[in-house]
Amino acid sequence: MQNKSKLLDTIYVFIIDILKHLIPIVCVGLSAVMLSHVVMSMSYTPTYTSRCTMIVSAKINNTGIYTDTTETEKLTDTINAVMTSTVLKKKTAENLGLSSFDGNINVFVIPNTNMLELSVTSSNPNLAFRQLKTLISLYPDISRDVLGKIVMEVFEEPSFPSAPSNYINYTKTYRLSFLIGAGLVILIVVLYTYYHDTIKNKWELEDKLDTKLITVFYHEKSYLNFKERLLRRKKRLLTGAPGVSFNFSETVKKLRTNISYYQDKTKGKVILFTSYASKEGKTTMAANVAHTMAQKKQKVLIISGSHESGDLLNILNINLPKKFSSEKSNSVAERIYTKPDSTLSVLTSHENTRPGEFARFIASEKFKAFLERAREIFDCIIIDGPAAKDNSNTEVFARLSDFSVMVVRQNMSTSTNINDTADMLNKYAHGLLGCVYNNVFSSATVINLSYSYGYHYGYSRYGSYGKYKKYSDYKGYNKYNHYNHYNHYNHYARYKPESVYVNPDSER
Repeated sequence: MQNKSKLLDTIYVFIIDILKHLIPIVCVGLSAVMLSHVVMSMSYTPTYTSRCTMIVSAKINNTGIYTDTTETEKLTDTINAVMTSTVLKKKTAENLGLSSFDGNINVFVIPNTNMLELSVTSSNPNLAFRQLKTLISLYPDISRDVLGKIVMEVFEEPSFPSAPSNYINYTKTYRLSFLIGAGLVILIVVLYTYYHDTIKNKWELEDKLDTKLITVFYHEKSYLNFKERLLRRKKRLLTGAPGVSFNFSETVKKLRTNISYYQDKTKGKVILFTSYASKEGKTTMAANVAHTMAQKKQKVLIISGSHESGDLLNILNINLPKKFSSEKSNSVAERIYTKPDSTLSVLTSHENTRPGEFARFIASEKFKAFLERAREIFDCIIIDGPAAKDNSNTEVFARLSDFSVMVVRQNMSTSTNINDTADMLNKYAHGLLGCVYNNVFSSATVINLSYSYGYHYGYSRYGSYGKYKKYSDYKGYNKYNHYNHYNHYNHYARYKPESVYVNPDSER
């Protein structure tokens, strides 16, 4: 069963990569169609064939005729030699007033009959027709001495060719050209995906990475409906927001539970969320964990680890007042914005802050002192750090944090780069808690679509979180565990606690 799921998940990765490259695939296919059209236009010359059917007979002492199919077949080569002879062609050309005979002559014996088909092929339909008629009229004089008593009579008059005999099926050719061009690109994409050392499923993650898997987030639709897709308005991927799945909310809570447990174990408050590359989902993870912690009445501060914080504020649905977004302040604490009716606070940089200025600020003693004071005020401090790729600020934040969480998006970063990032994070404080496998396309993605029809019968599976029990939102439901006999309805849910959908398009 595991091998089957692993195979299906890998196939999904190939399909998604092909869909991502759909535009270049179609463009190359259309280019192949245009190229085939140019080649055919330059090389194709239409030819026209005029045909007639003749009966072959033999005279008997000038008193009658008889037919013999065997004799006709034997005479085929002889008749063909006469018809294609230079003498007959020359006389035909002279009779038509041409300098030479422009055409190909072909003789074909109709099987099991004494009839043969005579045809002339030329680049001009009228010329092919006239040449065939002239050949028939001149043939008896040329063949008299060769064939003797053999008589050839016209059974079907020469036909005038109305269409090219070498007709090309353009539609079929264009389709074949498109398939060849598109198929070549698909093959390149598949080979690149296969040999590219990315994390294609959760089993590869466990085998290739030097860290543990915390949870898995499955792909979430980016738009609420078709209208929103046309307007290019993506939904906010935050627990409790419209259109966000139950699965997503539950898996965020599981992630929060793991973090809370590790906080108690290590007595750490400052948590860094990072990834190797951008667009892997770290901002979404950081924002949702902070949001769910604030829902449990914990005082949470989330710090934007970049000089640009638009994605973080959009996910949290926060519109900063002007004094927080555009006015500079000498005090870091004065830049902290607390969300109304919430215990969630946000710290962002000034909108005109330059990258170099921001890097100097986070490495300063002023920022370190601020973090020390913040530890005394807040229950949890989450840093939405920058991606580690080509950014030294990630290591600065890791040095200031108590532990870190790394987000790994399916089929994006190579295992070597991810492991290098993990090694760097493990050098500081309590190191790396583990990784979140994000935006996963797999067989479970399809299965989870039906979850909303059956999850109400499945709360009993949350009856105990094991060692995380006291951190769970469902600890109060444990008294209902005697209702577990309803669990046979859970085959309608197909829910996996580690499985959730995640928007692939914004940096989170």
